[in-house]
Amino acid sequence: MTQRVDTMNKIEYPQISAADIRNIEARAHQLRAEAMRDLFRALGRAIAALPRKVSGLFHRPHHA
Repeated sequence: MTQRVDTMNKIEYPQISAADIRNIEARAHQLRAEAMRDLFRALGRAIAALPRKVSGLFHRPHHA
C-alpha cells in the first residue's frame, strides 16, 4: 500500500526583492493601461456606430 505524502507543509516561496516587486507592479500597471485603452476604444467604436445603426432601422426596405 502506498503512503500519502502531505506536501501542504512543504511549500517554498521564492525570494522576491524590492526590484522584483517594482517590476511586477510596473507590468501590472502596463497591463491595466492596455486593458483600459482597449475598453475605451471599443466604447468609442460603439458610440460612433450608434447613429448608423439607428438610421439603418429607418432606411431598410420592408420585406414582404
